[in-house]
Amino acid sequence: MKLFLEIIKGRKKTFVFLVALLAVNIGIYTYVAFFQEPRLELLRKSWVDMRRQTESGGSWDPAAVFSQGTTDLATFQTRMPTKKEYARLVGELFEMAADNGLQVKGISYKPTPLKEEKLLLYTITLGVAGKYAAVKSFIADLEQLHDLITIDHISLDGDAATEESVKMQLQLTAYLRMEGQ
Repeated sequence: MKLFLEIIKGRKKTFVFLVALLAVNIGIYTYVAFFQEPRLELLRKSWVDMRRQTESGGSWDPAAVFSQGTTDLATFQTRMPTKKEYARLVGELFEMAADNGLQVKGISYKPTPLKEEKLLLYTITLGVAGKYAAVKSFIADLEQLHDLITIDHISLDGDAATEESVKMQLQLTAYLRMEGQ
């Protein structure tokens, strides 16, 4: 015991540090054991209960679900642009390309009517050229468009491994409502 006391006297700072570290460790353990773990268990049980309710169908009223679905579909259809707005949409594509420092190398489109759904699909093939960073930014801007457009295919072509310049071919599909719908 005397040897232990002599070590403590010789290394007071180290001993104080170890005691402080032990106190912090006990404090953290107490917090985790008495506060965090019970809260986590409560949240876990709540999550499991919600999952069970969702899986079993819960207390959903089919009429309310149908009504909400019909309302959501009507809202979606009113937000979808009409065929008249196709020119505006193409203009936005050209503007986005220019804003990102890209040159439009060509554009072609093919309309396909879906009469049962009262929709018109425009398959758009767009060629642009510019720096790789600008191409990435252009794609990000496309994803932020409020119109219903999907990116179906992307093809990149670089002239040389050391150049930043790339050519991109995009195949997009724009979904438009037919006139009067």
